[in-house]
Amino acid sequence: MEDYIGHGNPNAKILFLGQEGASDPDASIEEDGRNDYLRSINANHEDWSRNIEYSTGYENLSDCCTPDTLKNYNPLYPYKGQKFQVRTGLEDTGNLRGANGTARTWYNYQKLINRIFELFSAERKKMTKDDDIDFHCLSFHSDMNAVASKKHNSIKEDSLKSVLERVSLLSSDFFRNFPIVIAAVGHFPRDTYGNSYFGDIFGVEFLGNEETELYNWVNVSVRNDDTHPMLLIHTPQFSDAISDRYFDQIAKRVVDFAIEHKINLWPEE
Repeated sequence: MEDYIGHGNPNAKILFLGQEGASDPDASIEEDGRNDYLRSINANHEDWSRNIEYSTGYENLSDCCTPDTLKNYNPLYPYKGQKFQVRTGLEDTGNLRGANGTARTWYNYQKLINRIFELFSAERKKMTKDDDIDFHCLSFHSDMNAVASKKHNSIKEDSLKSVLERVSLLSSDFFRNFPIVIAAVGHFPRDTYGNSYFGDIFGVEFLGNEETELYNWVNVSVRNDDTHPMLLIHTPQFSDAISDRYFDQIAKRVVDFAIEHKINLWPEE
């Protein structure tokens, strides 16, 4: 579990840091012998090792967004084929909406990625609800805590332990070299580690709270290093509906920083 690295493009310039994976370790096992936790968290390190061994790229990946195709799961592009819409409700209860869509959190990650790249480059076209989400191609995602849970409102002893154990991993060169970090983790760092969490992990300096009339906090930190500059934006969690104007504010901050420091936000091949 503590070998959990994350999901998405390891060559990206943007890192999303979440609180923990939203899966249930005790959920029923699918036909391939795994549940969502075993597939996305527990096997993560093994999957990345296999990707490296076989030089797996996006061109090698098949859709894996239906029960019949989950065997194709890969952390490079998890649940490939999900559409840019929110999936809510349950099929069993007859209130399922957006059956081909994704979770609210991932939908919001995609919205922010869309705004960033629409501002950064004319090459980025507007995404519709019928388009596949692609934020995993344009960013990398990991979590403070490797103890997956469907509920984010409680801090358990094993979660606290995991946060501390993952400090060395998240402060490694791989994670520190992302020039843009979006930490949508609410007050989880303060409650599990302390106010020095981002400084200790990423070596950033807190600039202040750039509050807006929409949200009362958008914490901004930077690392003014000529070789490896970093902008870290600390926000509430993205698990609820969030205003487009809030994402516009974050996207502009990211793009301004990228232009100032001559950072090409498009991932390297």
